[in-house]
Amino acid sequence: MFISSAEILVFGGIFLGLLSVIVVLVGALLKNPIPNVLAPEERHLSFDYIIVGAGTGGSTLTSLLAKHSNGSVLLIEAGGPFGLLSRIPLLTTFQQKGINDWSFLSVPQSHSSKGLVDRKQCLPRGKGLGGSANLNYMLHFDGHAPDFDSWRDLHNLSDWSWAQMRSFMEAAKARPSDMLEIPRGYSKLTEALEEAQAQFSHKDWVFRRSRYNIRNGLRHSVQQQFLNVVLKRPNLRLLPEALVKRVQFSATAVPHATSILVGIKDEDNKEQEFTIEVGRELILCAGAYQTPQLLIASGIGDSATLKKLGISVKHHLPEVGQNLHDHFNMPLFVSIGVSGPTLNQNTLLHPMTLINFLSSGSGALGNFGVVGNVASYEGPDAFGITVFGAGAIDESALMSISNFKGPAFRALFPRYYNSSQEGFVVISSCLQPQSRGSVGLLNPHMRRNPLIDPNYLSRDEDVACTIKAIRSAVKLVTSSSFAPLHPRIHWPKLQECSNFGPFERDFFEHHPSDHYLECLMRHIGLGSHHPGGTCALGSVVDSQLRLRGVDNVRVVDASVLPRPISGNPNTAIVAIALRAASWILKSELNAGTDAK
Repeated sequence: MFISSAEILVFGGIFLGLLSVIVVLVGALLKNPIPNVLAPEERHLSFDYIIVGAGTGGSTLTSLLAKHSNGSVLLIEAGGPFGLLSRIPLLTTFQQKGINDWSFLSVPQSHSSKGLVDRKQCLPRGKGLGGSANLNYMLHFDGHAPDFDSWRDLHNLSDWSWAQMRSFMEAAKARPSDMLEIPRGYSKLTEALEEAQAQFSHKDWVFRRSRYNIRNGLRHSVQQQFLNVVLKRPNLRLLPEALVKRVQFSATAVPHATSILVGIKDEDNKEQEFTIEVGRELILCAGAYQTPQLLIASGIGDSATLKKLGISVKHHLPEVGQNLHDHFNMPLFVSIGVSGPTLNQNTLLHPMTLINFLSSGSGALGNFGVVGNVASYEGPDAFGITVFGAGAIDESALMSISNFKGPAFRALFPRYYNSSQEGFVVISSCLQPQSRGSVGLLNPHMRRNPLIDPNYLSRDEDVACTIKAIRSAVKLVTSSSFAPLHPRIHWPKLQECSNFGPFERDFFEHHPSDHYLECLMRHIGLGSHHPGGTCALGSVVDSQLRLRGVDNVRVVDASVLPRPISGNPNTAIVAIALRAASWILKSELNAGTDAK
């Protein structure tokens, strides 16, 4: 009996829908309670180390201190556990705007985001054990030595060169068995990238096939790598679904953190507040948005700004919340005339997709679809090109997590309606953007979202760098290595950019004007969700991550990055946390020796 492709898709869709329901139900039934949760009768206790935030930095640091410290450790996290679906790589985007996402929005952007609703960028951040490491796209980056050397040379951070960081970056890297590298023969797209590496060997381009923090088809984040193995340690307590609302400081000449004010909502949504005393150190790992938010709400920041907010000044540290940096992406859709295979609705709903994943953790569900990237690190306009193997982009799904206006989305993905479309998205970005933004407060209440202004494309250098990246991406896509794919670049036809292009010749010559490319990026460019810099090394924290002018507070998260990482920053944050742990444990050891 002949079964049409349409019938296969219907059955596939029903099958996947039923599977999702089963997975959710089984996940709920098998969900293990978090061990060592701080009991209400223990809330009066003092802890030697209080760690705020169970993201990449917090999970890593907790693991090392729980294993090797002689002190008590409390890990506080505003969210709870992530659901079972968070482990399935391709379902990453479906977590955004959910209960494990803070779902921040930027303030209206002055220099970009014209094609987004209210000119606001969506800024997802993980809320739960594992933090954004359970919400990100799982891509691993080994690090780029000159990044750290520039910290030494440009920020007077002699302790932070590659020579000091290399061993920590190696230690931060997951074991080969806990990672997935996209094979050369994964698809026609990866084969084209392999051919292009040889074709462009005369350039300074570095080609990489994607490596993911994925083990046996499932996300393997810092939660699995570091946190889970110490959750039952007797010196560790966890306090999930609890918000640190304020840090309380001594009234001494050099203030030190004495306690934290914590809020937990009960079953009736009423908030219970209590304080927990800090023994040795308070370590903030709440991320590039919420670490500065907590510090400012607690009276650490620019004194004039604090007074305007009605916050008592505990310590004047004006750079808190400044220097916010992030990568900025310019996507272009490229359709191809062959079967990739690439991601589209037909592929996702095909029964074999599910069978491959359940049997071996392979196939479309077993990674996020980013197959490789190309980078050029030469000069100040270093750029990256990321290749995302997606042919048909679901309009409702992407618009909800990107905040695109309808016309902007349809201009960028003109074949969104074709569920069988094969193709890929080539994403161009500047690896060392010069634009800087800020994080501030509208009021001192931590349950209110901070004011986040990435200030994308505020520097002309970023525009020029991104144009260089786009033109390099076009050279790649139109090369003889990609010719067997029969690629077609779909230059977006935006009404607001129509004076500059695309003109008929642009679809053949593929060399639209700089004015057109700049117009595109200012309308449909998107942030990379790699925020950092708001409590930067050298200005807010010292070379050992201690808050300047305060005795016993450290910051261990992406906010300490003085400049962007030239790739995905997650591994670098793990390395920074490992290094912080070494200092803390050494200090503890020295204190014990002195006591003797």
